[in-house]
Amino acid sequence: MITQQEIDLIAQKCRDLPSTPDWRQDDYVMNLFLTVLEFQLRTYPVVQKAIDYYKKNRWSEARTHDDLKRLFSKYPDDKEGNTCLAQYLWNYKLWTRVSLLRKLVAYFESIGVSSQETLIHWAKTSTFEKDFKGKIPGLSFAVYQWLIVRQGLETVKPDIHLRRFVKSIIHRDLPDNKLVGVLENVAKQLGLKACELDWRIWDYQRKMGKGAR
Repeated sequence: MITQQEIDLIAQKCRDLPSTPDWRQDDYVMNLFLTVLEFQLRTYPVVQKAIDYYKKNRWSEARTHDDLKRLFSKYPDDKEGNTCLAQYLWNYKLWTRVSLLRKLVAYFESIGVSSQETLIHWAKTSTFEKDFKGKIPGLSFAVYQWLIVRQGLETVKPDIHLRRFVKSIIHRDLPDNKLVGVLENVAKQLGLKACELDWRIWDYQRKMGKGAR
């Protein structure tokens, strides 16, 4: 359980956080890339450099769901092939992330998601338990939450940065579902969208720790 006093302390800290840029992402391929790249990479600059490389060098070749499928067909789905494709797309040997990307694209295709419009519809109507859990091994509740937050939904992602922020205030960890619920309620108290509060906390944590997403 979390006490009202603890919620009030979290709200007070959140009230003092400065506003941040809008982190919503309206590009389908970018959403797929960020989904498989951003989690558990300790150095966020690696992710940014990978995305910058893609934008500069591969943007015109990988713009759609079908473009990604065509690229997949050119590289074997094994460590060597996925390493080559990762280097081609991002200039990093992130072969396990390409393996996840293949699975994510295949899953989305199986449920009719193949564009930004269909991704947004899915995000608005899906739940983690029914529509994401176990579908792509290795992609967790926090990854799902961050994907739907990027579509502007009224929630937060329970990643390490939000957990550390809350723990620094109440001096204990909260389960992911409780953390999400508390911060959604705090956002309502403050008159903010939950996703906006998420971004403010992340930006604060980044500046405090000079760390990564």
